[in-house]
Amino acid sequence: MRRDGLGEALRGAPIAIPDDAEERGLRVVEAAYAEREAPARSRLESRRPLPRLALALALATLLAALLLSPAGAAVRDWVDDAFTASTPKPEPTLAEIPGGGRLLVESAAGPWVVQPDGSRRLLGGYEEATWSPHGLFVAAADGRTLSAVEPDGTPRWSFTAPARVADPRWAPSPGERIAYRSGRALRVIAGDGTGERALAPQTAPIAPAWSPFGDPSLAYVSAAGALRIVDSESGERLAAAPGLPEIAEMEWGAGGTAILETSPRALRLRQVRAGKLSPGPALDAGRMLAVPPGADLVDAALAPRRQAVAAVLTHWRDAGTSSSVVVYGPAGGRQRLLTVPGSLGEVAWSPDGERLLVAWPYANQWLFLPVGKGQGRAVANVSNAFAPGGGVASFPRVEGWCCRP
Repeated sequence: MRRDGLGEALRGAPIAIPDDAEERGLRVVEAAYAEREAPARSRLESRRPLPRLALALALATLLAALLLSPAGAAVRDWVDDAFTASTPKPEPTLAEIPGGGRLLVESAAGPWVVQPDGSRRLLGGYEEATWSPHGLFVAAADGRTLSAVEPDGTPRWSFTAPARVADPRWAPSPGERIAYRSGRALRVIAGDGTGERALAPQTAPIAPAWSPFGDPSLAYVSAAGALRIVDSESGERLAAAPGLPEIAEMEWGAGGTAILETSPRALRLRQVRAGKLSPGPALDAGRMLAVPPGADLVDAALAPRRQAVAAVLTHWRDAGTSSSVVVYGPAGGRQRLLTVPGSLGEVAWSPDGERLLVAWPYANQWLFLPVGKGQGRAVANVSNAFAPGGGVASFPRVEGWCCRP
């Protein structure tokens, strides 16, 4: 039999299928073959088995027909391992940030600022941190203390809250406010550390999100799971809608036009439009973004200027765990950037929206992936880079990639 390229590829390509799938497929193909040959044979003539390669080619044809049919569209969208790009060869250390900008990284020792050339500075023993507009300051939390710190670690002011501080978020330009949770309450303080006050007494343990337009609109999730937008100056409720069931994260991005809701197995993108009966924003019913059956959603991020969502998915299989990075486009399409063994971590967009930073704790690497054209890059030994004194440290978490020019 002629050994063409298709035959060689089929012999060498592993296909992750259930144990009995091949046998069932062989029976289907053999039956179809038998029906086709029956008129030319006696019904009492015993049928010789088909060659193994012919059966494999027939199975490949059936699989291709399935994936190219409308009924197979959902299957085609989530075929991953054999059809995804390999990871780039890792560099030994972070010599520069691809595309520029600065990173805010949280480690066991505290938050670090990573400069465009890869140099790093530990800000102190803070528990959480977030960028201010343009990266001029960092809002950092430690116990009941909220502080504003310069990127070189110099403290500017500190405030003691009524209860433990969590999830500080600095408003976009002009950066006049910081929202944070203190205990179960949502509170707001001015960017200079004055005028602190309560905004909502009971909230879900989810970080609030400021309007990217720079106005005082602030989104948060209530203790009952409702998504709300309020005026942070007056406290007036501007919009409300039922939150995604089991909502775990919420983000306001895409140039202010959308809010992303995330749960362990679901994604919903809501349009934010100007209200028809009031000057405040309005929320639509939202659009669900498909997550494949049997997959868990690890992390998701909304692009800074367009309605694109990057998601990290973990696939649980008998043969082992794998993870993939998927980008959902504004028109409903999906682009799978890669699939790797083990588990991936968080994902962050670059300030220009052209790249993704994906954490890969399983391999102790950061992956910098272009969303369009271009070559990806990988950096190895990430946890070692954020271990003061060269000790062993746990894998750090990327809190932000700053800043848009």
